[in-house]
Amino acid sequence: MSAKSNQRGAKAPLLGSKIKLKIEKLAMGGAGVARHEGMVVFVPQAAPNEEVLAEITLAKKNFMEARIVEVLTPGPSRREPPCPVAHTCGGCNWQHLNEDEQRRQKEAIVFETLKKFNRDLDFTYLPIQPSPRVLRYRNRIQPKFKNNRFGFFARNSHQIVETMDCLITEEALTTRFAEVKNWAASKNAKDLLRMEMYIAEEGDVRYGLITDDDDGIGFSQVNRFQNEDLLRTALDWAGDHAYKKVFDLYAGAGNFTFPLAQKYPEAEVIGVELNPKLVERARSKIHDKRMTYFGSDVESYMRRASIAKEDLVLLDPPRAGASEYTMQTLAAAQPRKIIYISCHPVSLARDLNWFFAHAQKLGLSYKLDRVQAFEMFPQTDHVETIAELRVDS
Repeated sequence: MSAKSNQRGAKAPLLGSKIKLKIEKLAMGGAGVARHEGMVVFVPQAAPNEEVLAEITLAKKNFMEARIVEVLTPGPSRREPPCPVAHTCGGCNWQHLNEDEQRRQKEAIVFETLKKFNRDLDFTYLPIQPSPRVLRYRNRIQPKFKNNRFGFFARNSHQIVETMDCLITEEALTTRFAEVKNWAASKNAKDLLRMEMYIAEEGDVRYGLITDDDDGIGFSQVNRFQNEDLLRTALDWAGDHAYKKVFDLYAGAGNFTFPLAQKYPEAEVIGVELNPKLVERARSKIHDKRMTYFGSDVESYMRRASIAKEDLVLLDPPRAGASEYTMQTLAAAQPRKIIYISCHPVSLARDLNWFFAHAQKLGLSYKLDRVQAFEMFPQTDHVETIAELRVDS
């Protein structure tokens, strides 16, 4: 068997072979990025500026993947993870990096991703907003139980890593782990039990099973401490214009909808959300005739929406982002301002590309004013981003 050649003619190592690598930076998904004879190699659990001995686990035409066999020269940001099961648990893939490095890498990943999809787009890129808490910040988790084992899935596996604590989870939840484990055991189930624990808006701890018929409480911001900063920024960037209508797309249970209604007391405020549980929860809190909540997917709603030039649109889509139709319709509608909140830089970059390409096709001039990353998920590679778009006058 001969080694494969890459595009430059260099031979890629065989699967299982060991090579020395210098980690340059971290990539989307959290792995380290190195190069071997012109080929990119992705190395999970690596730190920037370190040298490792790695074993090739996957070889493709344009890239390879490898696992660390030995850290030869640790990077300056590498540390011993604060959690004793961090090396095996699938919950946190960046605990081996200090928090400064985590933020530095996220800031770079967001900027590089936006520029990769939108090379000619100019915008003000603000420094990343740190999280008030780097541990004990999650208010919603999904532990697992099987064969009297309680914990979380191992990395790249459905094996349960047993633990009676989780350092990124609020203690109001972790102090109830023993109770929830006993509750799960009382079910006498042979199959895996998937559970959800969360701190309700009223402040009490709730838990239950996730099943095919019940997928839990639906989306909510898991870091309520950082969510306050994100809310404040979104409202500030929205400005003080007297908008006629305010649209909150992918509105969830109204995380942004109700603060927007409070800030703009003369505007008609419209929330759009597909999840019926979240729609019901939001509608139960509406006591203002100016507010309307639609139970609909956003693309279907956009086919009948009436968005005008004196309106504000805020959208906070899931990781998959918005659809091409949604972004094109927003561009054609020419609302005065758009605030886009994203939990995945690739989706944001792609959606902006769709938006600006369609605007250009229509002869419309828009500006991406500013972008800022938010550290919403410390100890992981996930990052929140907020972007402000407006008609370029």
